[in-house]
Amino acid sequence: MNHRLQRTLIYILLVTNFIVLIYFWWSGNADLFASESLSGPLLAIGRLAGLLAATLILIQLILIGRVKWVESTFGLDKLSRLHRLNGYVILGLIVAHPILLTQGYAIINDTTYQGQYIDFLKNWDTLLRAFVGYLILLATIVLSITIVRKRLKYETWYYVHIFNYLAIALVFGHQLRFGPAAEDQVFMMYWYTAYAFAFGNLIWYRFLKPLIKFSKHDFHVTRVEPEGPNGIATSIYITGDKLRDYKIKAGQFMIFRFFQKGFWTQAHPFSVSMLPESGEFRITAKKLGDYTNQLEHITPGIEVLIDGPHGVFTEEKITQDKILFIAGGVGITPIRALLESLGPKGKDLILLYSNKSRAEHIFAEELEALSKEFGFKIKNIYSDEKVDGAEQGYLDQAMLKRLVPDLVERDVFLCGPPPMMDALKKALTNLGLPKKQFHWERFAL
Repeated sequence: MNHRLQRTLIYILLVTNFIVLIYFWWSGNADLFASESLSGPLLAIGRLAGLLAATLILIQLILIGRVKWVESTFGLDKLSRLHRLNGYVILGLIVAHPILLTQGYAIINDTTYQGQYIDFLKNWDTLLRAFVGYLILLATIVLSITIVRKRLKYETWYYVHIFNYLAIALVFGHQLRFGPAAEDQVFMMYWYTAYAFAFGNLIWYRFLKPLIKFSKHDFHVTRVEPEGPNGIATSIYITGDKLRDYKIKAGQFMIFRFFQKGFWTQAHPFSVSMLPESGEFRITAKKLGDYTNQLEHITPGIEVLIDGPHGVFTEEKITQDKILFIAGGVGITPIRALLESLGPKGKDLILLYSNKSRAEHIFAEELEALSKEFGFKIKNIYSDEKVDGAEQGYLDQAMLKRLVPDLVERDVFLCGPPPMMDALKKALTNLGLPKKQFHWERFAL
């Protein structure tokens, strides 16, 4: 199935789901809008907020579940960004839900807001458990936003998110007891199906499938080598059984968990920098933090749990016979694999590789060898160092136009640090590059 058709079917599924939800909500709450008191609309909108929040939480499970039929259409990086945006919407809905309902019932019962809330917790079945779940969910969303903004460790974000599953379990009974499902058996079956669908996809793609692949392929490290001047990066070579059955496309990334003391509790995404043509494949990570600084201490022979491959930064996106690759720093890793894959196919290739200095240049000899073998052009760009034969300065709109005058006739693959990518996306748009010819992906979750 092509990606356009798959994307259309996913949109149809989402729209249909929301139509069903609105239908059952309206069926049970339409008369509240005719109430002479403000309590009616407050109750109706409050119930809608709760229903939408529960639905979006289930969608969150799909967004973070690395669900292949969704990820292969949109890309895991885009799903990750949508996951964050969806979290803000959920936060607003779960705050609005109890406020609106409490105020609505307080008007009906002629009591204070505080008094009505206490009455809910003391006398309404399942509401105390739901309240605990609500607090957990609220805390995990606020903490997650804080972790992302302060750029704390991925593991902190991950372990905070685990509490969401407890929150969902605590709230589930409340939804069945007081939601639309309590009044309509058809909707109850629909609601059970929605939960089963979301959790089924999460469990299969996030947990079971990686374990099955691990059992089948027995992935393990063959060697660990320093990369670049002064070992600024680390390359890890991995092999396994039946690698021909393990389909990896150039440009994709995977999530790796190394079963070694100090590493096994953490899983991180890395691009494939060399395809498994010779019985092993390679990932390369620049030393940028605590985890990547320690990768050089990985022991050959240890086993690896791999989730993936993921990503749509692949040659399937190509629309032209001419291709421009733009890499910044360690962003060369997926592009190096793409050059190796596309080199023999007779494409007109150009690589612009930007670094601060030669001391940060990764794969210099490999790229030169690939260039000679396949006849493509490489232009190195250094912002902080003057080097004969290379450009000095920052790659910007003017330099792009000068170095690649036929830019609009090419597909452009861009990978690098976020500030560089943001600046070049704007520059490429200004130069008239059609959107369908522009391909980029942030290799981070």
